[in-house]
Amino acid sequence: MKYGPCMRRKNLAGKQVLFTLTLIAIFILQSVSVNAESNNLQDNNNFNENRVLSFEKPTLYMFGEQTTGPVNEWKTWNHANNLDESASDNSFFENAWEPGGQNNGGGAREFTFKGCVDSSCNPNNESIPLIEGEFVTGSLLLNIGCNSGNCRTDVSISLSMNGRDLQSIYMESGNGQGNEDRYEFVFDQAKFTDNLIPAGAEFDIRVSFQKPGGFGDFYELYLQDEFTITFPMMPEVVYPIPETDFEPVDGNWKSPYATSGSGFTSKNVQTNSIVMPIMMFVLITAGIITFSIFSPPLNWAKIPAVLLIIFSLVIPVLVAPIITYVEVNKYQNTDTDPGLYSVPDLIGMQTQTGSFIGDLVAEDNFLLWVDNSYIYTNSVKNSTDEFQNIFALGFENYEDTIENEIESSKHGRMILQFYFSVLEIDPSEVSGILINITLVNDTTTNQIVPAFATQSNGNKVFISEGNPRWVVPQDSITLVGEKLSWRLYPLLGLLPAVGLLSYAIYAEMKGIGPEDEEYEEYLDLE
Repeated sequence: MKYGPCMRRKNLAGKQVLFTLTLIAIFILQSVSVNAESNNLQDNNNFNENRVLSFEKPTLYMFGEQTTGPVNEWKTWNHANNLDESASDNSFFENAWEPGGQNNGGGAREFTFKGCVDSSCNPNNESIPLIEGEFVTGSLLLNIGCNSGNCRTDVSISLSMNGRDLQSIYMESGNGQGNEDRYEFVFDQAKFTDNLIPAGAEFDIRVSFQKPGGFGDFYELYLQDEFTITFPMMPEVVYPIPETDFEPVDGNWKSPYATSGSGFTSKNVQTNSIVMPIMMFVLITAGIITFSIFSPPLNWAKIPAVLLIIFSLVIPVLVAPIITYVEVNKYQNTDTDPGLYSVPDLIGMQTQTGSFIGDLVAEDNFLLWVDNSYIYTNSVKNSTDEFQNIFALGFENYEDTIENEIESSKHGRMILQFYFSVLEIDPSEVSGILINITLVNDTTTNQIVPAFATQSNGNKVFISEGNPRWVVPQDSITLVGEKLSWRLYPLLGLLPAVGLLSYAIYAEMKGIGPEDEEYEEYLDLE
């Protein structure tokens, strides 16, 4: 049977459609498979934040899993918790000779304990300050059993960060006091920029030694608590603010003043924009001009009246908002003034020895600029057990920075809430505020704090039980972007404009009056 061109084209089209549908089906199946695999990985990675280096956990512990396979295939890892949920052995043990063993004989042994295993933890998510002048230290327990009488006991150990060796140490033998199998070492040449473990740092520890090969020889490398690396982390400044104030709500960080049940109510805040004033002025001006064109013709007073109306509206509707916008906008770029900090500038600093935060120390004076787009108010108890009306800064316009643990530090987020989030006065009528801060050493607590937050002179309130905040007093606050007090004065120009229009209308009606009377007399004669 022969098919015509039309039938062949139909068959070809059908095959193309079938091929396309097949590709789509394969793509969908592949996507489902990838997603399932990804979800399975996420479910199985057993992430544990307790394994991450932090102020509370300055020590890395070595773990490993010995198998019957080649030595270079044994799993090794480290993390900052001496308890491990993985199948870690307590030690690595090898005899020189073992029937059927793949690793018989002596020779070099090298194990690299890499940061975490199976994505069970992540690198530290924020910079961690180190105590200046102190070093990374560690120890390991290695028992080299030498019955043959010809064994090496030298050990080399290296510390690397993000794949780069910081320092390698060679030890001829054990040096632990009272224990010749314990090797203690100090990485005194391992340098960290600005004495900080950077955010995202991941450490590998590499140890190498010689396995003895004589009859009856063996080695045992102990793990976990017997093989550790400790960093000289600076003690964290602890603030009495619950961690829940920084936990995300519905996937995003929200101000503790905005959460349900906080007792705070939001206030409308003056916006800082020139788009609406420009649009409003253009629309009003266009409306006035259009009305003047299509309105009945009047005498000479019409044009100056219209111009006077427009010029009377220029300042309150357009010029005044622009002046306010420029005043506020000059504080947005803090790079031009070394004494001016923004919220992102402040919370991006790290803890340092002998400082408030970053390089800010006692007797320093600086200004903190806050774009107060979110204001909340409440009456709460203060340190004298009296109720006080306060105004809280929500900082929700800085949400992306606050919830980003790379761009902000835990210390910075804490001091922002603790010292600078509660005001004595209402700032809702302005677009931003400047907080004038002088740092002092509070001898009562031996801490560097703002002058208004000392134990002797400061005013502290409690947004909830056990959750305090220092109140920024009125004399430390400068309101920026307040509506100009004289902005409405130019509207007085509307009075002569109305007078001119009234005169024009009066004169026009007076001029029309005699013609109407003549027209009425003409009608009467008829």
